[in-house]
Amino acid sequence: GSFDTHSGEILTHAKLWDEVSGAVGDFYDDMQEHGREDEVVVMIFSEFGRRIKDNGSGTDHGSGGVAFIIGGEIKGGMYGQYPSIKEADHLEGDLHFNNDFRSTYSTIVEKWFGLDPVPIVNGHFEQFDFVNA
Repeated sequence: GSFDTHSGEILTHAKLWDEVSGAVGDFYDDMQEHGREDEVVVMIFSEFGRRIKDNGSGTDHGSGGVAFIIGGEIKGGMYGQYPSIKEADHLEGDLHFNNDFRSTYSTIVEKWFGLDPVPIVNGHFEQFDFVNA
């Protein structure tokens, strides 16, 4: 089904994440079976987050989201901080993001691919310490 839900999220959210989890788990199991888990990085993200306030049965597009980086050479953990849900900290009714997505891209481009990230992400961005390679 579609991952761009705007309604019925209580029923569909867990089902969709179960689908993602199963697919990623199967892929990673395959990589381990072939001894390739240290040669692969998987990045799962959405180009948009969700609004805090619901629209009756779901939520509309907003800012603030999540990214998952998976691989044998990835240091697990949460990088960044949870966004504030205090109304005074909202960004036009949305969660205010704490990390620029280009920091994540920059980290992967430089630390995984060994390339200069500046021309790719169009600038210098703080990098995270989640890649062992």
